[in-house]
Amino acid sequence: MNLIQKGLLAIMLISSSVAFGQITEDPEERRGEGKDPLKTKTPEGDPLPFSQRLRFGGGISNVSIGNPFSIGVAPVIAYQASERAILGVGINYVYYRAKLYYQGGATEIYRANQYGGRVFGMYEIVPNIVKNLYVHGEFENTNVGYTNYNIIPYETQRRWVSAGLVGLTYSQPISRRFGVNLTALYNLSYNADPTFSSFVYGGSPWVIRVSFF
Repeated sequence: MNLIQKGLLAIMLISSSVAFGQITEDPEERRGEGKDPLKTKTPEGDPLPFSQRLRFGGGISNVSIGNPFSIGVAPVIAYQASERAILGVGINYVYYRAKLYYQGGATEIYRANQYGGRVFGMYEIVPNIVKNLYVHGEFENTNVGYTNYNIIPYETQRRWVSAGLVGLTYSQPISRRFGVNLTALYNLSYNADPTFSSFVYGGSPWVIRVSFF
C-alpha cells in the first residue's frame, strides 16, 4: 500500500468515525423534545446501521438458594430488530450443588458445572399503556454433568437438557442501547424431565433473571 492509499484509508476511517458519532447522538436529541429516543432510526427517518442496533451485556440466572443451590452467569448479544422487537443470543454457565440423601442415611454432595446457549425474542406488548414491558420467549440448551450409577465403576457423564421458556421482561432503559431488565419465565419443558431440569433450574419451573443490556 503506497502513501496515497494509506492517506485515503485514514480519511475514510476518520469520516466513518465522525458519521458514526453523529448517528449515535441523533436519537438522543429527542429527549430535549420530551420524546423517547428512537431505537432503529434517526429523527430524520434514516435507519441506524446494524452495529448501532446491537446491545451487549448479560446478567445473573438460574438462581436457587438452599438445597439445591445454583447460580449462573449469562452474557448476551441482542439486536434491536424494530422499535418494539429485540432478538438475541447468549451463552450460559451455571454452578450447581445439591446434598443428596439415600436410603440408610447416606448422603452425598453433588457438584456440577453446566454450560450452554440460548436464543430469545422480546416484543413490547402495549407501549401506549405500559412502556418497556415485553413478552419474552426463548429456547435454551444446557450441557449437564451427572453420575451414572448404572455403570460399575460409577462414571461421570454429560447430557444436553433443552428447555422452552415463555414469560415477561420489564426493561428500565438507561440509554438507547442499554437497560436493566427483570425477567420472569416459565419452563414449559420442566415436567418432561424434572430430574435433569432441576440440575439446571433448581427446584422450580420458574426462572427469574436480572440482566443488563
